[in-house]
Amino acid sequence: MREIVCFAHGRAGEWEGICLEFDLAVQGSSFNEVQEALEEAVREYIAAARDEDDTTRAKLLNRHAPLLVELAWTARVLRSAWRHRRARDGDTSASFPVACPA
Repeated sequence: MREIVCFAHGRAGEWEGICLEFDLAVQGSSFNEVQEALEEAVREYIAAARDEDDTTRAKLLNRHAPLLVELAWTARVLRSAWRHRRARDGDTSASFPVACPA
């Protein structure tokens, strides 16, 4: 089973996460909540895609976030890393692997 990398960004009580591989996003009140929600979203998305005809399934499993979304998340992660070195303002970004059964 392969793994995909997902990203989360937030501070106490306000977190958001994204799976760029399938353009799925979630919100939560903690990093752990966002991580679990993204893992569940990926599982459900793949399960739903498997129920589709071959053409639709191929489109769904090859869907990706738009380039501007990817660039925005890259900037967010880099900005968070830079801020973390300078001052601790509570903003945090993280990446984490999610099992991808597709």
